[in-house]
Amino acid sequence: MIKRLVPQAYRVYAKLLIRNVHDLAKGSYWQFARVRGSADFDNFLSIKQALGDNEQKRMNLEKAGKSIERLTVLPGEIFSFWRAVGAPKARRGFVASRSIVNGKIESSVGGGLCQLSGMIYFLSLRRELEIMERHPHSMDIYTEEERFTPLGSDATVVYGYKDLRIRNNTLSPMKFLFSIQHGILEGRLLFNGNFEEKNLEFRVVTLGNGNKQVSTVRGGRVIDKSNYVIRASR
Repeated sequence: MIKRLVPQAYRVYAKLLIRNVHDLAKGSYWQFARVRGSADFDNFLSIKQALGDNEQKRMNLEKAGKSIERLTVLPGEIFSFWRAVGAPKARRGFVASRSIVNGKIESSVGGGLCQLSGMIYFLSLRRELEIMERHPHSMDIYTEEERFTPLGSDATVVYGYKDLRIRNNTLSPMKFLFSIQHGILEGRLLFNGNFEEKNLEFRVVTLGNGNKQVSTVRGGRVIDKSNYVIRASR
């Protein structure tokens, strides 16, 4: 009841304050990647996903992508999705688009950014970066025909509450780049040096209640598990 009486903006501010205090206590506050000048890279990993004709979602992805592209993540530094993107507010140019809110599909300002965070997570898994914080979606809203990325490769982000944080545990600087052409979103992770990519699988098991559990397997080893509620109306 008390929670309902507190405006959402104040709840978000409190969450951000708690995060900052926690980051200061751990010493990670000073390790976040910053905006830096251009750097040269000689290697990259790439992922392409269907975007469709959702103009509002495209606008949100382009705006957030430009903010992320300004960062160069040095060895040992931490990439934080929300520190890079900032608050997804209308006054900052974000628009309303589809998103999952409390297990329901709704339209919200900044909706659709989870496709970008999921792409960053997927690229980071492939490059074997250290995943410090990642949250799967609570619900699987897609059929296999509709799915644009494997179940288990997603990463939901909620400003103030859920972030995507990745540490560059390599010896090379890195940078994320994005482009949208002809309804296709492409993400690239730039870095230096040779890299032998391991096989990455997302093994799906249907549980007794009909929901799904996905094991993320890299190089034959389970590195994470995600659970999803299946939407009954599908």
